[in-house]
Amino acid sequence: MKKPAVRKLDASSLGSNLLIVSAVVAAAAPVVLGDQLVLIVSEVFSQGTMLLQEVSISLQRLLS
Repeated sequence: MKKPAVRKLDASSLGSNLLIVSAVVAAAAPVVLGDQLVLIVSEVFSQGTMLLQEVSISLQRLLS
């Protein structure tokens, strides 16, 4: 009696599948989100700018 073969999870196939899913989500985002996408992106840039300012201030304090 043969045991069923257990397929090992291959990192390259997992990475490939993840890349495909992320590409589909990125392509569908403008269609699904519409005008909300602009608001989301602007909020992300705003948060990123604030984070960079905080890091800059922290580095200036650390180096002075």
